[in-house]
Amino acid sequence: MEASVERRRPDRRVFVIQLMRRVAIYSLAAAAAIWAVPRLLVEFGVLGPSPDETIAAAERALEAARAYGATPDIAAFAAAQKELDGARALAAENRGREARHASKRAQGLAVEAQRTALVRRDEARQHATLIYNDLDRQINDLEKLYSSVRPGLEKSEMGELLSFMKVTRATTGALFLAYEQEDFRSVVDGEARAREAIGQMRSRLQAARRPGR
Repeated sequence: MEASVERRRPDRRVFVIQLMRRVAIYSLAAAAAIWAVPRLLVEFGVLGPSPDETIAAAERALEAARAYGATPDIAAFAAAQKELDGARALAAENRGREARHASKRAQGLAVEAQRTALVRRDEARQHATLIYNDLDRQINDLEKLYSSVRPGLEKSEMGELLSFMKVTRATTGALFLAYEQEDFRSVVDGEARAREAIGQMRSRLQAARRPGR
């Protein structure tokens, strides 16, 4: 009798172990299904955004990049535009799955273009600040030189210098206005022209200066 009981106990332990293994296997299978099924449903368009919605999201991302100053010379921006055009074409052909993938790639590239544009804008701001401060100092020195030279000049000579001075003020004034409006790229692009105007005006004033003044 006791021997029979002893024989049944190992059998019961084996049964429990097998049961636990099955439970573990079913649990892993259920977890895998919970993880995979929603992704498959999204992949095939049953769940998640439609192609039109992902395309719209990519368009917004590109507009944001453009607002930050991104231009087609930024590789990520150009690639994002190309992917977006492709997504639109795929959507028109009712190839929704491929359209979603293309528009999501476009969105990722647009975000990268935003970061690049922001870095470029910050660099331009720093450069523009250096330009602004230096030209502001130079124009102030030029005004002082103009004031010191003007007394005693012939009327015709004074009128000519005044005309050139107005042009110089307008040239540098446009650059200063661009800086105040945070149009840093225009400041950088206009630097050479402003420096040339100041240099020419300084040369005219120095040539007009009377000996001993």
